Amino acid sequence: MTQPAKQKWYQKHWAMLLVISTAYIAVFANVQGFKAMLPLVQDEFLVSRTLVGFYSSFYFLSTVVIAVFSGKIADYLGTKRGLILGVGITGIMIILHSFAPLFGIILLLAFFTGIAFSLITPSVNKGVIEMSEPSKRSFSMGIVHGGGGLGGFMGAVMLPFIGEITGWRIALLIGGIFAVIITLFIYRFYQPISSGSETNPSNPKESVTSKPTSLKQDLLALLKNRYLISFFAMGIVFGISISSVTGHYSLFLTRDLGTTATFAGLGLGFFHIGGVAGQPLWGLINEKVFHGNRRIGLSLLGILISGLALFSGLVVSRFSFPNYGLIIFSFLFGFCTMGVIAIYFTSVSELVSREYIGVVTGLALIFPRTSTIFAPPLFGLIADHSGTYALSWIVLGSFVLALTIAFFCYSGKVSPEAYDTQKS
Repeated sequence: MTQPAKQKWYQKHWAMLLVISTAYIAVFANVQGFKAMLPLVQDEFLVSRTLVGFYSSFYFLSTVVIAVFSGKIADYLGTKRGLILGVGITGIMIILHSFAPLFGIILLLAFFTGIAFSLITPSVNKGVIEMSEPSKRSFSMGIVHGGGGLGGFMGAVMLPFIGEITGWRIALLIGGIFAVIITLFIYRFYQPISSGSETNPSNPKESVTSKPTSLKQDLLALLKNRYLISFFAMGIVFGISISSVTGHYSLFLTRDLGTTATFAGLGLGFFHIGGVAGQPLWGLINEKVFHGNRRIGLSLLGILISGLALFSGLVVSRFSFPNYGLIIFSFLFGFCTMGVIAIYFTSVSELVSREYIGVVTGLALIFPRTSTIFAPPLFGLIADHSGTYALSWIVLGSFVLALTIAFFCYSGKVSPEAYDTQKS
């Protein structure tokens, strides 16, 4: 490839990454924006913090049920059609949220919204891996998944602000229309490109084939890879930590620390801005400092997340902090907590050949999403019984630390070179 042609390819590569990231911007702006408005929703429907936590549970319950199937569908549809279906249906579901007369109906709509969302991540990961060079994959993945943090910031800051002026229903209606507009944008501007690399970077001898396989064959091949399975523990880490924080952070700031709903939305927004910065930067750190060692990068992040959660329960919950201090802390929390996502998905995608990317992403999503079903309600239940969120943070930090240690120890005992999904 000539230098001008290579430069043109790189320009298109970065442009397509930004187009893909708009899918996450649209979805997370709505989902996290709604979570930031939960104090307003709770006041209208007069529900407990435990029941509020079930919103995340219903949202991710459907994604767990069809995770692997959605991965296979993404492999079949391709990135563009998968994104269009996922974002478009999500927008419609959010619009229906704004008309719900009962909180129970909102939970039901959350279930169907999760089905649409389940198509997005496998489609995104497939597109990123196919178009990115091995040395830039976790950084590229971080840019795209960082769109979720940017969308979360937009939603968490803007929707509560609009909601306090016009009501949360009008705010959601605006958010849903925004997602539909993004769907049309992806349809118009996304053009798939290839990196030209036809081998799996974790196994250079493993070439890409087009031989069709069944979902059962794919799963049997993947589940034999114990090194791959060990990484799913870190999926649980980011599942329980992100869902607990985003599901309860606005309530933690308003109920425990006495902030306004608007400031709580701002705090949650800066958590997501931290994620926007953290995902590509942790990907870059992983590639430049740790030389692509995903195991070391994920273990470090697990320790940092545990420390921040324990700090929330032992210090932030008990002492008075100025507003700027809470904003800085929110940013750091998001920077580390959401930094796991890009490295995690890059790790599991690199351990298989390209025709498995959608399925392995679906399989990898089961673990964080299953955690998301149980973590927010339990996090809220502990707070309901103890009266504050302090104990909830301590339990979360302790559990994350235990999982991280287990991952580091077990993954060190097995070798990625011992498994070949093609031969299996």
